[in-house]
Amino acid sequence: MEMFSSAVVGELVNRSVSFLFSKFEKETTVTVQEDLQRLRHLLLRSGAIVWDAEQRYIQSKAMLLQFMDLRDKTFMGSYVLDAARCRATIGTGVRHRNGKDGANEEMVSSLEFMLRDMKEFVMFLASCPPLYRQPYSAHMFVEKCMFGRHMEKERVMKFLLQTGPPHSAEKGKHLDVLPIVGPAYIGKSTFVEHVCQDERVRSHFSLILVYSRNCLKDETAAGFRDNCLIKHQNDNALEEKLLIVIELSWDVDDETWERLYSSERSMPHGSKMIITSRSKEIVRFGTTQALSLKCLPTEAYWYFFKRLAFGSDDPEQHPKLVSMAMEMAHKMKGSFMYAHIASALLRANFNIRGWTMVLTNMREFMQKNVSLLGEEYPDDLNDHPQSTWNLTKQKHDEYFMLYEICPRRSGAEDVPDITMMDLLFGCAQPRGKYEVLIWKSQIPPYFNYVCTCETVICEQ
Repeated sequence: MEMFSSAVVGELVNRSVSFLFSKFEKETTVTVQEDLQRLRHLLLRSGAIVWDAEQRYIQSKAMLLQFMDLRDKTFMGSYVLDAARCRATIGTGVRHRNGKDGANEEMVSSLEFMLRDMKEFVMFLASCPPLYRQPYSAHMFVEKCMFGRHMEKERVMKFLLQTGPPHSAEKGKHLDVLPIVGPAYIGKSTFVEHVCQDERVRSHFSLILVYSRNCLKDETAAGFRDNCLIKHQNDNALEEKLLIVIELSWDVDDETWERLYSSERSMPHGSKMIITSRSKEIVRFGTTQALSLKCLPTEAYWYFFKRLAFGSDDPEQHPKLVSMAMEMAHKMKGSFMYAHIASALLRANFNIRGWTMVLTNMREFMQKNVSLLGEEYPDDLNDHPQSTWNLTKQKHDEYFMLYEICPRRSGAEDVPDITMMDLLFGCAQPRGKYEVLIWKSQIPPYFNYVCTCETVICEQ
C-alpha cells in the first residue's frame, strides 16, 4: 500500500512539474512573439524616419548624431528580428552576437525609448533640404548611393571647410593633408568621390584635382599637375582654393613625398590635400589625424546586403531565404564587392533552389581558399589568387583562377565583354588567360572592376 501511494504521489509530482514547465514554456513563447511583433512595428516607424533623413541634408551636428543613433538602433533591431525569425521558422539560423534570448525585449525597450524623443527631430527634419531629386525605392537607394559613412563624411567635411589657420602652420608646413587608409575595395575612392560631389565642397574650392595613377615613384614635381584629372572647376568662386586628392595603392618613400609636397607649398591659402592608400604608413604624411575606413558593423552590413539581395521583394514572405542570406552575409566579412556580386546571383535565381546553389558554392569557395591561402577572403588578390567555378555544374571539371582585380574608371575603352556572371553560369567558356568584368559599380566614380582570369582544366 505504501509503495502504491508513493508511486501515485510520484506520478502526481511529475505531472505537476511537467504542467508547470509546459505552462512556462507557452507563456515564454507568447512573450517572445509579442516582443517580436512590437519590434516589427517599431522598426516600421524608425525605418521611415531613417529613410527620410538619409535623403536630406542635415546641417545640425546634434540632429546628425541623433539620426546616427536611431539608424544604428534600426540596423540592430532589424538584425535581431531577422535572427529570431530564422530560429523560430527554420530551427536554425544565426544567433544574435550577444547570444542572449533576452535581446528581443532589450531591443524593444531601447527602440521605444529612443522613438519617444524623436518628435522634435521629425519636425526639424521637414525643414532640411532634400539631397536627391529622383525618388528611389529602398533597394535602389541602397544600390545607387553610398551607404553607412555619414559620420566619416562629416569629419572630412569639417577638415575641408575649415577657414581658420591651417593645422600645418604649427608644424612649419604649408598645406593641410588628411590621410585616409583602409583595406582594398573598402570604398576609399567612392567615399572621397562623394565628398568631392558635395555642394559645400564644390562651392568652397575653385579647383578639385584627382591623381589616380596609384604610384608617385617616378612622378616629377613639374609634371604632377598635368597628370591630375580635373574633377571640378568653380569659375565663380570668391577666392582661389585648391583641393588635391592623391589615390595610392601602397606607401610612398619620404624623399618622393617631400619633393611633391614642397612643390605644392605655393598653393593659395585654404587649399587642402587628401591622400588615400591601403598602407597605414602614409599616416606619417598627415598634418591632422588620419581617417581609417573599416568594414560596416554586422547589423549594418546585414541591412545593406538584405536590401540588395531581396530588392523589391518582402523578406518577411521568404523566411527560408532570409536564413540563407544571413549565413551568406556573415561569410562575406563586410565586403561591399562580394555583397554586390552575391546579390546579383541571388536576384537572378530568386528561389530556394537557386539560393541553395549559391550558398553551397560559397561554402565550397571558402573551404577551397582556406586550404590554399589560410584565409577565406584575402584583402588583396594581387598577392593571393583565388579560384571559383561554374555554379550550374555538379561536378567541377575546370576552375577559374582569379589573379588580380584592377579598378578602371568609367569611360575606359578596355573593359572586357565577358562578365563574372557569364563564367559562373557557363554563358562564356574562354580558354587560357583573359580578363573578366567582375563588377560595375552603380555609384560614383563608377569603377569597372576587372580581373585577370585563367581557366584551369581539372586532372582526371
